[in-house]
Amino acid sequence: MVQPDLRALRDDGTEHILVLDNDQNPPFPPNENRDESSALRILRRSDVEGDRLENARELLRYARWRVPLSERIRLLAALDAEGSLSLAECLSLGRPGFDAIAMVAALALHRFVVIDLDSGRIGPETRVTLYRG
Repeated sequence: MVQPDLRALRDDGTEHILVLDNDQNPPFPPNENRDESSALRILRRSDVEGDRLENARELLRYARWRVPLSERIRLLAALDAEGSLSLAECLSLGRPGFDAIAMVAALALHRFVVIDLDSGRIGPETRVTLYRG
């Protein structure tokens, strides 16, 4: 059996992700020989190259970071009032000595906010919006 490159734990089960070269064919149909609680997603290398992958790597270090309720409410209220803010504007919302980058990254990973991962490397001008899923 082919080993997946990544494993994502989701509320509705586990998703295994296999990244193939752009000209490579899948070694088997996506969900063949899988139990019901997991799925296999096949991506092409071109889908995960470039800024998106680097931005995702930078955000993942904050996956276990916990945002205090007061800071989360402060950022979400500002985004609700403004529609979107630049990352630099979000940094000014945190209290002194507070890691505002960690706050925004953790909230993005927990789907409270959305950060554009495709328009270049994450920087001061990167837009942050409320997640409306």
